[in-house]
Amino acid sequence: MSRETVIVFVLCFIAGPLLFALIVQLGRSLALLLAAALGTVMAAVAALVLQADGHAALSLLTLWLAWVLAVSALAIALRRRVAPSGPRRWVTIAGLLATTLPWFGLALARTMLS
Repeated sequence: MSRETVIVFVLCFIAGPLLFALIVQLGRSLALLLAAALGTVMAAVAALVLQADGHAALSLLTLWLAWVLAVSALAIALRRRVAPSGPRRWVTIAGLLATTLPWFGLALARTMLS
């Protein structure tokens, strides 16, 4: 594997779930939900600005951050709505798995280009 592939793999399979877990562990307050949602929008806008400036790798990194923040916001919103029993655990597990989805999108795009 190339150096870039290893970096993306580590981001998607280690850093993404860790960042998600850290955010979700902070609680389920409305302020945290709004911060995650605002962070998602800011990261997505930053990705668009960076892409327009020709910084493709940095744009992809901020888009990945927006994805992880969006999944975190969704998990926080769901955890605010469900009872404090089993479904919360499944929300967390689904969120941890969802943070790895960008890897599969990049892998599919790479196979389509080659």
